[in-house]
Amino acid sequence: MSFESDKSIGFLIAKARNVLKNEFDKELKPYALSYAHRVILIRLSEKEGLTQKELAQDTYFEQSNLTLMLDKLELKGLVKRSAKENDRRAYIITITPEGKKLRDLLVKMGEEVMDKALQGLSTEQKDELSHMLQLIYENLKSTK
Repeated sequence: MSFESDKSIGFLIAKARNVLKNEFDKELKPYALSYAHRVILIRLSEKEGLTQKELAQDTYFEQSNLTLMLDKLELKGLVKRSAKENDRRAYIITITPEGKKLRDLLVKMGEEVMDKALQGLSTEQKDELSHMLQLIYENLKSTK
C-alpha cells in the first residue's frame, strides 16, 4: 500500500479549511472584511472586554497578526481599544455598536457557507464530524 498525500486526513483537513476560508473571504469581500475579521467580531460580540492576549488565545491568532487585524477593524469603527486599568501595556478590546450591527449578517453568512459545505451530510454525520474534529483538536492540544 502506498501513501497518497491527497487522500491523507491531514491534507484533506487543510484542503477543506482553505476552501472554507476562501468561501468566507469571497462572501465578505463586499464589506472589505476577511474571514479573520469575522472571527474577531463574532468572538467580541460573545465576550465583552477581552484583552488582546485573551482575544488572541480565543481566536488562535498570533498576537502580532491580531494587532494588524485590530488596526483595520478599529479604522473601520468596528472595534475599540482602551487601556486596561492598572496595566498601561495591555488593552481591552470591545466591539462598537457599529460592529454589533454586523453580527447578525456575519452569523447568517456563516450558516449559509456551512450549509453549502455540509450539503449531503445527515444531522448525525454533521454531529459525528464535529465530534471527530474536536477529538483531533483535544488530542493535539494536550501534547503541548
